[in-house]
Amino acid sequence: MAYFSSTNPNKTLSTQSTIGISLILGVFFQSLLNFFSFEIYGSSIPITLMILIYWNIALPKNIGLSWSFISGILLDLNLGYFLGTHVILFLFISYLTQRYFHRIRAMFQIQQSILIATIVCLYLLSLYVFFQEFSFFVILAIIFNSLISAFVWPILFGLLRLIRRKYTYA
Repeated sequence: MAYFSSTNPNKTLSTQSTIGISLILGVFFQSLLNFFSFEIYGSSIPITLMILIYWNIALPKNIGLSWSFISGILLDLNLGYFLGTHVILFLFISYLTQRYFHRIRAMFQIQQSILIATIVCLYLLSLYVFFQEFSFFVILAIIFNSLISAFVWPILFGLLRLIRRKYTYA
């Protein structure tokens, strides 16, 4: 018997649909932020990545790597990157967060925010190194977006936790 096998298929369906809808909304909001130029030197807060990290920490057995693949493809299509750019980054980050989800869950909220800022910094750095020009202002933009992501993380964490408790445990 599997670790997270559920006797109620409706519970699994509601969990998967909650994850899917939240990731699709994350892609939509991140695309809106880029469209309305709430970006600093070509990047905005990676909301989709932070939603993906939350679900990997909260329900690692239910999310799997397929949601990372789907959200990465959707984000590549919406933002105009080469297909597979966000997929590779999301799969790598999802693997690491699923591997160490026990340790991340045990952290205080401030420690999780620092970890999220580090992950976002490495994510944005990898996007800039491979796909855009690199300058001093790019480094400032990466640091600024990482700090903003650290401040947004507790709000996003609380919101997604509320949604998870309301729709997956009903």
